[in-house]
Amino acid sequence: MDAGAVDGGDLKKRTATSILWSIVRVGWSTVATFVIFVFLARILGPQDFGTFALASLFVEIGRVLAYAGLGDAITRQLDLDEELADTAFWASLAFSVLVGLVIFVMAPAYGELVRDPAVSEILQWLAPLLPLSSLAVIHNARLARDFGHKSLAAQSIVASLLSGATAVAAAFLGWGVWSLVAQTAVNAVVIVLLGWLSYRWIPRFRFNFALFRSVFLFSVSLVVSQLLWMLLARVQDIFISRWYGSVEVGRYRIAWRLIELISQAVLSPIGSVALVTLSKLQNDPAAFRNAYNRIVGLAALGTFPLLLGFGALSDQLILFLFGNKWGNAGDIATVLVMMAVPFVMNVFASSALAAVNRAESILSVAALQLAMTVLLTWLLIPYGILAVAAGYAARAWLTMPYQQYVLKRYANIAPLGTMKAIAMPFVGSLVMAGCVWLAKPFILAAISPVWLATGVCIALGAAIYAAFMLLFAFSMIRPYLDMVLSMLPSRWRPLAHR
Repeated sequence: MDAGAVDGGDLKKRTATSILWSIVRVGWSTVATFVIFVFLARILGPQDFGTFALASLFVEIGRVLAYAGLGDAITRQLDLDEELADTAFWASLAFSVLVGLVIFVMAPAYGELVRDPAVSEILQWLAPLLPLSSLAVIHNARLARDFGHKSLAAQSIVASLLSGATAVAAAFLGWGVWSLVAQTAVNAVVIVLLGWLSYRWIPRFRFNFALFRSVFLFSVSLVVSQLLWMLLARVQDIFISRWYGSVEVGRYRIAWRLIELISQAVLSPIGSVALVTLSKLQNDPAAFRNAYNRIVGLAALGTFPLLLGFGALSDQLILFLFGNKWGNAGDIATVLVMMAVPFVMNVFASSALAAVNRAESILSVAALQLAMTVLLTWLLIPYGILAVAAGYAARAWLTMPYQQYVLKRYANIAPLGTMKAIAMPFVGSLVMAGCVWLAKPFILAAISPVWLATGVCIALGAAIYAAFMLLFAFSMIRPYLDMVLSMLPSRWRPLAHR
């Protein structure tokens, strides 16, 4: 499609189709990951998850540095130069090899920092996976750029099946934390193989320094921002490990992991196409602003009720799914879901700013949020894990006004319009969560077993939220219903409207 004349109708259809395929991909991944997660959490303990979380923190830092934001730089190109794609591939591979070597060498020192010697050996096995995984970064970026989310969905389904089955089998065999390492390795191999099969492109052996420099400043800003975002969610692990040990890290991570799985079901499929869609509208401010608010509104519609509903039932759900060895993980989750609004805003504000090539503004937001997280965690860590979680949620709200200011200044997206887009889903979710919280003791007392009572609570919450949105926000829901109906075969549409 010509970059100068984006067909709005075609872009909207391709965006909707990509979102649906992303929903299939993330839906399967979420369900499969959740089922595997339940098995692993019942077999393994907080110590295993905590140790692996500490090791994966260092690897994730390395992955952000190794990939250098080059995949996102390729995704946002209106007209992709093949020589730039080749250059990005070799640069990503070179950075990955370098970073992998650094991780391998620094593993013992990091193990001492987090006071868990087992972390060192795990890191030295995970380090070689960085250059391996980099082989599919540009291939999958090109798939996403071309709205190839059907192929990405297939990759995710196969990789999650094979890696999950490997992890569960290894855990049953008594591998402990190494079953999580095996899962990571199998997932990396499968993604690379399927990435190359899905996008039949073989990079040529060439490197253009001029083209590399053309995206380097964008990539550097984006890399630093991604690094800050990742540390934002994980820096608390280091504090917790040094104060309370890797067992408590495991419990904190379990609470976070469940929140990530819930939000992933909605945010990932929408977020995966947000950057592509907004990038193609970067020269049309009005269309850009409207698309952003629609995207955020759609995300809020599904994310808020899931997060707040989970917060109301987290104790029962974690106890039922994983057993009592996970301690206060449910209370931690209840506290963390209080940041639902800024949690959603973070995902899409970054996409909007990247789409208008203002990666440096993302950096300023991320730096403020990380600084506040470190400060509040440092102040609150002596008071326990719940205080740390409360500080994290408070930080999210305290820094959101600055994030919205940056969005208004550089992307011309007014906060008021975004707040209107999310207002009704947020109010409806609060009403639903409050009702479930109040009704929960009576339902648990009247119905047994616990899983059935929890199911009744979930059904009650779903009914309350659906009724609220139909009664008070049908005008908001209608465009999304029409979008789904427009994608049905024409012979089914009259039936759907009845």
